[in-house]
Amino acid sequence: MQGTIFVNDAISYAINLYLSSKSNPNSEEYNSFYSNIIKALIFIYGELDIINPYKTNHVSGMGGFDDNLKKYGLNNLKLDNFKNSILKYHQEESDVGKAKYFVEIQKLLIDMLFCKANHIFMSDEEIEQFKQFLYFKEDQNNFKLTLYSKLIPNNTEVMDYLSSKIFIKKHDFNFTEYKNITLIPEAYQLAGYNIVEVMKMSDEEIHNVNNKVYHFFRIRNNDLNKKQRLETAVNFYKKYGKMFTSGNGFVDTLLLSSIIATFSMFLVMIVIKFVS
Repeated sequence: MQGTIFVNDAISYAINLYLSSKSNPNSEEYNSFYSNIIKALIFIYGELDIINPYKTNHVSGMGGFDDNLKKYGLNNLKLDNFKNSILKYHQEESDVGKAKYFVEIQKLLIDMLFCKANHIFMSDEEIEQFKQFLYFKEDQNNFKLTLYSKLIPNNTEVMDYLSSKIFIKKHDFNFTEYKNITLIPEAYQLAGYNIVEVMKMSDEEIHNVNNKVYHFFRIRNNDLNKKQRLETAVNFYKKYGKMFTSGNGFVDTLLLSSIIATFSMFLVMIVIKFVS
């Protein structure tokens, strides 16, 4: 198969790189983004479904690469997006250009994983294992962390997408499409919204609900770090119960100081009344 193009230049290159570096798991090549794409596909579909079509140059039809990737319900649009995104990533020369497809490819791999999870039982441990093929800021693999830091430093979109899929799976929700404009599921829940109903809304309606969720957690709409502050606020809320937080440590300190001052004044008034 060496020298022959399978599906497209990028997928051919990725499979070749995976196969040539497979015997050296500590190598940069085996830990590259291309190899991790193939390892993720093998994790989902099995090595025979990915490597055999490559060896026989069988792309479409029964037992072909395309059909194997669709066997758990992946639609044609996402299949085409996946193949095109890998090719565009491969062709892009700038880091800014690569970053878009770097995220998109990982999200499509997550879609494939949960297509399988909707057809075949997958344990929480198996889904957790899948994270070894994704890129995030807490990654312990230096090769992966270096690429993540280079292309999308501090970007949590992939992990947020995975978390939303896990949440939906655990609550037996059946959505056909993830909306990028949604917030973390717990935020809606704590603010009194049904996430099932939110996901059925139009984009404009979701934006309005998002503004109300930010208001609930006392986070300003023009705050550039409002998503990070929302995550902090949700964790605070879950830890301490139904206590309002601004999502801003300084403001929260002022709120706490105000409560303490009010309580102290109340005590002073009681003491004065008792003495008099």
